This record gives sequence, C-alpha cells and structure tokens, in this order.
Amino acid sequence: MTTPLTASDTAGNPAGSPWRYVIAGFFALVFGVNIVPVMFNLLGAPLTAEFGWTRPQISTGLAVFTFCDGLSMLAVGALVDRKGIKSVVPMAFAFGGGLILLAFTPPQIEWMYVLCAIIGFGAGAVAPTVYSIVITAWFDAKRGLALGILNVGLGLCGTLIPFFLSYLLKNGGWRGAVITVGGISMALSLINLVFVLRMPAGWEGERRNARSHGKLARASLWTLAKSKHLWLIALSIFFVSAATYGLLSQMVLVTVDKGIVMSVALTALSTISLSSVCSRIVVGALLDRVFAPFLAAAIFVFTAAGVTLLNHTNDVWGIYLAALLVGVGLGAEGDIAAYILSRYVPKASYGRAFGLVMFLFAQGGGLGVFVLGKSYGALGSYTAALYLIVALVLVAALLIAVVGPYKYSVDQQH
Repeated sequence: MTTPLTASDTAGNPAGSPWRYVIAGFFALVFGVNIVPVMFNLLGAPLTAEFGWTRPQISTGLAVFTFCDGLSMLAVGALVDRKGIKSVVPMAFAFGGGLILLAFTPPQIEWMYVLCAIIGFGAGAVAPTVYSIVITAWFDAKRGLALGILNVGLGLCGTLIPFFLSYLLKNGGWRGAVITVGGISMALSLINLVFVLRMPAGWEGERRNARSHGKLARASLWTLAKSKHLWLIALSIFFVSAATYGLLSQMVLVTVDKGIVMSVALTALSTISLSSVCSRIVVGALLDRVFAPFLAAAIFVFTAAGVTLLNHTNDVWGIYLAALLVGVGLGAEGDIAAYILSRYVPKASYGRAFGLVMFLFAQGGGLGVFVLGKSYGALGSYTAALYLIVALVLVAALLIAVVGPYKYSVDQQH
C-alpha cells in the first residue's frame, strides 16, 4: 500500500492520502454484509432446536434478506449521487439494529422474515458498494489494487467470522452472538460514514451544482440503462453471484449432507473465504494491468469448475479443492464489478450505475440461495441446483467476455 499515487489519486484531499478510505472500508467489511450468510450457516441448528423451524424455512429468511439487500444497494448509489455519503447513515442503524432485534424474535417465523427484510434494507451501509463508490472517485491508476485491498476485508469476514461466531455461540448462545456482531457492525459503519468517508471536492461540487438546478450530475440511471455495456456487466455479475453467494450460504449444509464431519465443513467454508482473500489481492493488481473482461471470464470458468467438483466429490481433498476454486470467484466478482463498470460509465454517474449492478448482484445471490433451498426441499439434495448454477456461471463468463473495449481510460477520457 505504499505505491506512489498519481496526481488524480491525491488531488483535493486535504485530510491525507485516499488510502485511508481503503483501510477504513477494509476493517468495516470484516464485520460487513457477509456476516449474514455466515450466520445462517451456523444458526440453523440452534434455531431449529428452539423454534422447530425447518431448513427451507430458515433459508427463505436469507432469501428475503438478499432481495432487500439488493434494493438497499440500488438505493445507496442513488443516495450518494443525490445527497452525499452521510445520507446512508440510517441504513447503518437498520442493519445493526435489525441484527440485535433478531435476538428477541418470537417463535413465529414471520417475525424473523420481517427482521431479515430490515437487515437487508440496511445492508447497503455495510456492503462494499458505498466504499467502492468513494474509492473509484479518488483512484485512477491504482484503482484495481485499491478495490482489491478493500474487498480483502469482505473475504476475511468469511474466514474469521465463522470461528468468532462459533466461540460466541458456545459462550453466549445464538442471541448473544447476533447482538455482538450487530453492535460491532453498526459501530464501525457509523464511524466511517460520519467521520471518515469523503468524496473529492470536484465531485461534490458538481453534485451540489446539479442538485441546485434540480438535476443529477451526468447521465441519469434511465439513460445509463440503455447501454449494452451496463447490462452485459450486470447480467454476468447476476449469474456468477448465484454460485458464489448461494454456496457461501449453504456450503456447510452441502458438505455435511455428503457424510463429511462438521469440522471439515467449517474448514471448507473458511477455505472459500481464505481463497477469496488471496484472489482479491491478485485480481485487484491484475485489473490495473490486463483487459478486465477477459480476466473475469477466466475466473468465472474456474468458479464453474469448483461447483462441478463439489457436486461430484465425496473426498475431503476434493471438497477443499472445490472450495478453493469457488473462492477464486467469490474473491473476484465484487472487485470486477466495481472496476469494469468504472471503465464504461463516467465518474459522476458511477454511483447510480454501480447501485444497479449491485442490486442484480444481490438478486443473483438470492436466486442461488432460493434454488439450493428449493432443490433440497423438493429432491432431498442439492445436486440439481448445483448443475443449474454451473450453467449460470458459464453464461456469465460468455457475457463478460463480449462486453467490448473500454469506453473510458484510466483518467476517464474517451
């Protein structure tokens, strides 16, 4: 992180190096949006034991969260473009507060679904979206590396939080666990949103000037939505998210159903996240050096190979290798979405465009969770759903590969 910055990386930031936004986001994302699918992996057994809820019923709660999460990320892009960073503060309260209230949910599962919706509507404040918007505004030449380092925090969430939650579950029960992680997540995101994150002075001036005339800076979302580049990127991310996010939420259950012990299943879950940590750093650096759509297509093929292997192996080594390959995709899709999009839309329109892409990213994850849950409920296994997920990831690789040449170079010039 000591690489010299370009003039565009440092101009207009009297508070210091813009790497401070990367570091702040890194730590916040360790307790960010990915704690929810990790929690659903570990809370299934205690919720079933206490309330009698079935696995498909609990998975539906995650699907509700994922749908609302997508709406919140769509809202984040629009809010930041219209009103600035601090407009996202209420979402931080909704996310952390919803997790804390989950500890007091009554036995009626409908209440859990309501709380999952509230948590989802607040998730935009603890997701990479808001941090990616800030980083993209500040960085040009080192943008890929900055986004990669930022999202390492998201990967560490999946690597460290399962063990942290396991410790909390053993020592304070599931209620104490959700209160603890909800409180930490809320505190970190509020500190960043209120005291740390800032947009460049030029960007903020353009936004305020446009709003004073009742307009938006640069193209509207409706205008952007007419671009084939935007939809090719968005749909590819939608499809690959079904694999990565869907499996992240169900990996322990998929593994245990193969007759493999829980300790191996938890290690496989952590392997996905640890692989994603390494992938984020490597992919982030490569994005600044190679044509990003081709890099993305190759990574998506690796992901499809990992899901295929998971579907066919019952060996411990095969499970770990499958987790490693899926983790490569999990570590790349967010970085790729943030970076590639910045090469096809102007900076002033980036927030709303990225919000749309991340909305579809979340819905793809919801599709993966839904398909896996329904497959198990109807067929008693995840096999058919995993085959469908492989097909979706290969479609994603094809879509991203044909997106075409960049429209904007490093300095945002045509």
